[in-house]
Amino acid sequence: MMYLDLVRPLPPGGATVLELGYAFNVPEHGADRMGREGSLYEIAQWYPRMAVYDDVHGWNTEQYLGQGEFYLEYGDIDFEVTLPAGYIVAGTGVLQNPAEVLTPTQRERLARAIKSDSTVRIVTEPELRSGSARPTRQGSLTWRFRATNVRDAAWAASPEYLWDASGWEGILAQAYYRPSAIETWKDAARMSRYSIQEYSTRWFRYPYPQISAVEGPVSGMEYPMLAMEARGKDGSDLFAVVTHEIGHNWYPMIVGSDERRYAWMDEGFNTFINTFAEEGFGKRDDSEVRRQERELVVKVDQSPTAQPIMTPANRYKTSNNLLSLAYVKPSVALLTLRSKVLAPAVFDSAFREYTRRWSFKHPQPADFFRTMEAISGRDLSWFWRGFFYTTAALDQSVESVKQAEGLTQVSLANLGDAVMPVELELGFEDSTTEVVKLPVEIWYGGERYVYEDRSGRPIASARVNPDGTLPDAIPANDTWERPHSAGTRASAADERR
Repeated sequence: MMYLDLVRPLPPGGATVLELGYAFNVPEHGADRMGREGSLYEIAQWYPRMAVYDDVHGWNTEQYLGQGEFYLEYGDIDFEVTLPAGYIVAGTGVLQNPAEVLTPTQRERLARAIKSDSTVRIVTEPELRSGSARPTRQGSLTWRFRATNVRDAAWAASPEYLWDASGWEGILAQAYYRPSAIETWKDAARMSRYSIQEYSTRWFRYPYPQISAVEGPVSGMEYPMLAMEARGKDGSDLFAVVTHEIGHNWYPMIVGSDERRYAWMDEGFNTFINTFAEEGFGKRDDSEVRRQERELVVKVDQSPTAQPIMTPANRYKTSNNLLSLAYVKPSVALLTLRSKVLAPAVFDSAFREYTRRWSFKHPQPADFFRTMEAISGRDLSWFWRGFFYTTAALDQSVESVKQAEGLTQVSLANLGDAVMPVELELGFEDSTTEVVKLPVEIWYGGERYVYEDRSGRPIASARVNPDGTLPDAIPANDTWERPHSAGTRASAADERR
């Protein structure tokens, strides 16, 4: 960290020029943020950057320790990369001198790709082998990039890169990979395009002119307009990483949250939006994955090393805490808020407005909470307190059912410290069912509530959380059944569980 005293104060809208001399040694394994492998380089965190000055903490000088990532300011970045002529370079921003570093054929293919829904091969394997992939084989070439309104810049280069591209509404979606990775990476440009389209149409339009997925030794890392990934085990595995790293262009590249203090505001939000991308691209139902995620959250929250989501990233006690608090629990919480509290249309409108309102700014957690409440028109303080500030367990239970003279009383209990609205499924003796939805306010009066059914129909079973999608700590106490109805109905209930 370097502190500079200016000769005179810099007024709002003013400018000054700092000229810094520095050197950068490229590590082989740069904490999975950068690295090199043979002749391939993935370069990031490689130049002096201005610290963020915000209206909450002033100058942000927290060091990037442990799992703590980055908090960066926006600006326009010009950079040049000079390499042997055989290299192909991908970078943040737009290439400024294509006529100097690309062949006429490659420039024509790029012009075609940006208008194409399907993948266009910009550099092919036969061209790499023959040497025709480069405009010259002698000396060096300088690649010049310019990026506008970004918080960082990174690049990757290899003399072996194949290069694919396609377009979506004027945005170039690209993939760079070595021939050894072709089996999994041959569809990577399509994966990039799908990710840009999904997040743009569902949440906020991608504001940059291109996205590049680059293959190399880094297993997964995000930068503006550049996503680094390893070759992957198969197509599904690769898409999960590609769409995750590209999703980071929304959080925290567009919405510039403080990753150092609040990892969940980028990793958690990104994991949440990835759920829709992965199901859509794979045309599959990931409900089993969601169930496993809920089980992980409950397990971590009830462990001796439990910590709340609001824990700073460099203070996670275990690797499971990192996985749950930064990634999985925020996603589970948002999915629950969307489906069980606000309804999808209301949640989506509020989440889109948060993204729009705080694009290219620096939100704090309270800014997210306030935006969601303002747009939804709901007081959600109980939700933030239970799921973000504590490790409170959610445990809804059906304690008993009493029936007499056409009146049925179902006694419900909230046995944990977290609260949620109740979905109560009543199973009647005529084999019909009814789902009753009770608001979270029923718990304002205490940890027990009696629901009354006056339909006069005999009840054979009662169950809370009937679809099993709440992160309930003890599912075994969710269901009550009449003893003499245990036969067929018990089998059906067990099957549902």
